Amino acid sequence: MKTFASGLVEFDVDGFLSQHDIVYLSPPEQGFEGLHIGNGDLGAMSWTPGNRLHFQINKCDTWDDKPPGMFRAWGEQEEEEATSLRHVGQLEINPGFPLFDWMYLEDFKARLDLAKATISWFAKGPLGEVRCSAFAASEPAVLAIHYRDKLAEGTTRRIRLARWGSRVFAHWYRWIRRHRYLGPIGTQSGAQDNELWIVQPTGSLEFAVACRIEGPCGASKRINSRCSEFEVEASKECEFYLYLTACTSEQTKNPLAKCRETLEHAQREGFEKISKAHHSHWRMFWEKSFVRLPDDYLENLWYANLYQTASSSQGRYPPHFINSLWSWNRDIRPWNHYYHWNQQQYTWFLHSSGHPELFLPYAQWAKEALPGAMHAAKTSRGKEGAFYSDVANRRGDQDESTDDWTGTENNLTPGTQIAAMLWQHYQFTADRDYLEQYAYPVMREVVRFYLDVLELGDDGLFHIPLSCPYEGTGTVRDTTTDLACIRQLFPAFVVAAEELGKDPELQRQAKDVVSKLADFVTMQIPEYAKLSGVGQAGEEVMSGGINLEDGEPYHVWLPDTPEKKRVLFSCAFQIAPIFPAALVSVDDKGSEFYNLMARTLRAFDMQDSLGIFGQLISAARMGFKDILAEELSQWINNYQWFPQGLFSYYKRKTQSGDAPHATRACERTATFHVKILDKKDGKVTKEETDIPQWPFAHCGLEASSIFHTTVNEMLLQSCGKRIHLFPATPDDWDCAFRLHARGGFVITSSRKSGQVRFVTVESSLGNTCTIASPWPKDEDWHVWDVSGDEVKKVAGDRGDIAFETVARNSYMIELKSEPVTEEDKLSLAGSVNLQSKHLREAILGKKGGCGRNKGYAP
Repeated sequence: MKTFASGLVEFDVDGFLSQHDIVYLSPPEQGFEGLHIGNGDLGAMSWTPGNRLHFQINKCDTWDDKPPGMFRAWGEQEEEEATSLRHVGQLEINPGFPLFDWMYLEDFKARLDLAKATISWFAKGPLGEVRCSAFAASEPAVLAIHYRDKLAEGTTRRIRLARWGSRVFAHWYRWIRRHRYLGPIGTQSGAQDNELWIVQPTGSLEFAVACRIEGPCGASKRINSRCSEFEVEASKECEFYLYLTACTSEQTKNPLAKCRETLEHAQREGFEKISKAHHSHWRMFWEKSFVRLPDDYLENLWYANLYQTASSSQGRYPPHFINSLWSWNRDIRPWNHYYHWNQQQYTWFLHSSGHPELFLPYAQWAKEALPGAMHAAKTSRGKEGAFYSDVANRRGDQDESTDDWTGTENNLTPGTQIAAMLWQHYQFTADRDYLEQYAYPVMREVVRFYLDVLELGDDGLFHIPLSCPYEGTGTVRDTTTDLACIRQLFPAFVVAAEELGKDPELQRQAKDVVSKLADFVTMQIPEYAKLSGVGQAGEEVMSGGINLEDGEPYHVWLPDTPEKKRVLFSCAFQIAPIFPAALVSVDDKGSEFYNLMARTLRAFDMQDSLGIFGQLISAARMGFKDILAEELSQWINNYQWFPQGLFSYYKRKTQSGDAPHATRACERTATFHVKILDKKDGKVTKEETDIPQWPFAHCGLEASSIFHTTVNEMLLQSCGKRIHLFPATPDDWDCAFRLHARGGFVITSSRKSGQVRFVTVESSLGNTCTIASPWPKDEDWHVWDVSGDEVKKVAGDRGDIAFETVARNSYMIELKSEPVTEEDKLSLAGSVNLQSKHLREAILGKKGGCGRNKGYAP
């Protein structure tokens, strides 16, 4: 019997995460530089124009919809009038002096405390000083603010709640309509005692936002229909608490009444009690997982990204892939529909990070979109089952575009990818009710759709007659993306159907398809190919299928000529069997298929002009540990543009006018050339004008998700038959993790000097645990359970560590020749971060001084 090493990890959540706080030593004057908070449903981006604290309030469900029904994502008739997610309003706290203006600053500090999900501000100068902290609580659902100041002389402070709607610029700020310049009309504001409120009707619902100020003497007043204000009586010192909440008519019949009920709840609880519960909630959140990496910047970004996802993905709808909950410039939100390839990406790392609950808003949206997808299959495709378009709105209405150049008409894969992600949630959680209510209905109808699309050829094999690879513009037979998705989804559907005891005939058909599915189409790299990676002409690699224009393999190197349509979607379709389809991984090293896919992947650059493609994840899944440290660093340098840790869609130094945040201060007069779509005599007239670029800066969730997923896949993989520890971590990385694996396992492990020192396994479901041994095959090992008894091994292959587990029990694995000692214990602690951090040209935080790193003069 052995004493179980339950104390192998000491995780001081507050202390460890404090070293990764985001620190600003100069004021963020622009909204996209702001610090962000959210409870998953209600969020705010906060920044400091010279004379005030400014919060833009957003919510995940304040929709402005056209009537239900199928739509055209690129339709001129629908621009600015289709579904859009509107911001809630702006809250301003004006101390009466320009305390945040660098001209008067002696000291400035702002901090995003990750452990407590709280932002704080401090500014000091000859005009006075101000301190403020804010967080977004879950219960009650309020934005809570504590404000204090000491001024050089007595003056009034103004707290203002306003909503200034705007155009959405839905079509990537390329088309606008004059009559939509204010956004939805009918805004009403009000003020009474210490309460300010706004009610906003939209095309489909009504929402309200309200706040109450607690502490100072003052008076409230309505300024106009869009703005109300509370004026604090003049004094040299001021302190108050403010609670703000928002609600929609889809949550309750009377949103304003519900807001008041929530505010009353918050006032009864009080700031300290709400704050304590909020901190406790986040402490439990952080304890679910951790990573310790040798590079502090990479590690910092991992936690910052998990924070922003948790802050934005616990509401009624999934966070939009552009700006999430933190749009900053009124209602502007380009690509305001859910674009499948981009939208799904924020979910890729959630389960391995230990937070399946953050996936549920996406799962609910996908299930509720099923009727629309089934309607689209019948009406626009003439097929049974469900067709999820590449573009859909929040109601599940699908894009019915027929312009092939958009790449959506013939893209069949979104449904299979959605269904596979829904199944993955079940693999991690084994939640049978979820499987029956959410995953299985979608899986079933997507399988039915593909069964109706597939054609049985003279060769006795099932073929895809016509589709396009992701957002490509070609027409392709036996498309790699479709064949990969079918090979991933159909076997999963059979397992799900067997577990639920449903659809035996559909199971039979799915099995038949998998056994007779057409082979992938391979090709030789052509002589004229300009490779962005390593590889040679003539090497066999994966293609995208058969190009229906000429009967030759379809691939990314197709020349851009009138005869051959340009391929838009990078190499993602040629590496689809690796990711997201998970048909090959480190589990398959040495196989012919692994070697084929390895050659294909290495033929491409890991860094694209757009940070939305999965080469990095695929490299981790294939175990390319020789390149990943450098590639991760370069990825961050390319795509992490914003100082709070948010990423851009575009590569740094891009010359594209679609990246307005790339515009330097001296270039902020740069403009976009746009069309004005106004109706005259029932027809759309097309005038043209110029608008400035700078107001359209935005973040994107894709590149940060790819970074996060890559790190997780480097440390732990469970997509194959076995769990792999450190499958793609560079040999010189000393690192540790607590991550989650399919089958309901929580794996914690530490590696020092290239050797895994221990592995612990927490089993939530009681399945057999099979781990590829991280030690040489001739090294024997022990498995101990929580009581200190040795656990019997289960026969495994190739040196596998395999043993039976009991639900809710824990186990430790160690080498017999080198048992775990006190020196192997892992202590996760740290000291508080006090400055900005840098990696090449990327930065976390803001340096001191007027943006010129010179510090403030006393």
